[in-house]
Amino acid sequence: MASTFAGLSIANRGLSAAQVGLTVTTNNMSNIDTDGYSRQVVSQSSIGPAAVYSSSLVGSGVEVTSVDRVNSFRLNQKYWQENSAASELEVDSTYMEQIEEVFGTTETSDISSKLDSLEAELETLADDPTDTSVRAIVLSDAESFCDTLNTAAEDLESIRSDLNTEVYTAVEEINSYASQIAELNSQISTASASGASTNELEDSRDLLVDELSSLVGIDVTEADDSSYTITVDGVTLVKGDEANELECYTVTDSSSDADGMYGIRWAESGDDFDSGDSGALTGYLQMRDGSTSDSKGIVYYMNQLDEFAQTFAQAFNEGVTVTSDSETTTYSGHADGVGIDSDETTGIRFFTYDGLSSEEFVNSGSDLEDAYSNITAATISVSKDIQDDTNKIAASSTAGDESNADVLDDIIDICSDVNISGNSTATEMYNVIVATVAGDSASAASSYSSKSATATYINTSRTSVSGVSSDEETVNLTTYQSAYAASASMVSAWNELYDTTLAMVDD
Repeated sequence: MASTFAGLSIANRGLSAAQVGLTVTTNNMSNIDTDGYSRQVVSQSSIGPAAVYSSSLVGSGVEVTSVDRVNSFRLNQKYWQENSAASELEVDSTYMEQIEEVFGTTETSDISSKLDSLEAELETLADDPTDTSVRAIVLSDAESFCDTLNTAAEDLESIRSDLNTEVYTAVEEINSYASQIAELNSQISTASASGASTNELEDSRDLLVDELSSLVGIDVTEADDSSYTITVDGVTLVKGDEANELECYTVTDSSSDADGMYGIRWAESGDDFDSGDSGALTGYLQMRDGSTSDSKGIVYYMNQLDEFAQTFAQAFNEGVTVTSDSETTTYSGHADGVGIDSDETTGIRFFTYDGLSSEEFVNSGSDLEDAYSNITAATISVSKDIQDDTNKIAASSTAGDESNADVLDDIIDICSDVNISGNSTATEMYNVIVATVAGDSASAASSYSSKSATATYINTSRTSVSGVSSDEETVNLTTYQSAYAASASMVSAWNELYDTTLAMVDD
């Protein structure tokens, strides 16, 4: 037989369950635009008779067993993986755009334009090698050409410095996120053990892991106590309430492309940190130090620009020998010619580095090849000899014959028509670099767009699972309101029944 007041008790439980449902629905609606919030649902079950062997045929109503967050850990893992990959490609795309701006296009490149201007003035000078005003313009254009190369190198170095700063900032952010996740792990484990709700704490933790995954490739596993263990390339970053800290240090290794830049190591063990193959930090490091055709970064493109400056300067100064169809042709360089007001071959190099004179330049290396290895895009300059006296600009192949422009004609050919490197003229050599940069930039942008779309799709999928739907919550609101009203009506009915019964007893 059921308890005398069983009906009222059941109705009260119904009121309580409906009230919890209304509260949860209200909480969901209020957080519909909150980043990282996972919608919550009420789990409830029916209560059986008070005793196992009770003769009552009626249960004892309903009870709320839990309020759970709706979230897919599997989709989270997939998103963290794709987010890391997309973030690395975003870095590649962003910085390749900046590098492309430095080099320009084959039509708009400042370096190509300056080279064309220099060649044009050399052609003008060839018409009258004694024209001192044209010689002054040649010097000005040559200095402008060198300045443009210097500026390009400075711009690339500036981008590399920015990347180095990004590395340091990323390490600081990783440490911060790891520390916060470890703290939330502790709070979640404690709350879970005491039976308290951990929904909001878990949302906050997942949001931090989202941010962490954008910086570095991570593997995340969940323990029985709901805490996360996070590893990077097999090394534990976070486990329970403990976080393994990273630190930056300055690399001092002349054989390394990272010499003078920040290196990263685990603070406790001192072991080098490997960022894996994804995440923004990996992108920063690769773009900062990449120097090979398989790992193209700032260093690779700087080396390409340095090679162009060095090859062009050496060909201009020393001349080149070209073999084509079994025929060998030698083109004189500036050092082979003489200027005006000179009785003998000067042997002056037109281009040196850091403003050195021709003699200082030649003596700067163990041999001539070693001396040319000192010329880079950052250091190339017009020699001090030419800066001090434009009459020393070589044009003639014969001393005393000032109208002779044989050497100058060869130099003009070297500027545009003669292969100075493999099968490339100076213009073609630079255009190959420009085309390579443009192609790499376009490829990086395309790869990022594709991977970003994948990450967005997965994020949309997990949002469809865990996000709040206003339509769904409106239905829930109506359902719980109806349930509450029905239970309230039952409370009123049972109160009336008890009042009538008690009145009959009093009579």
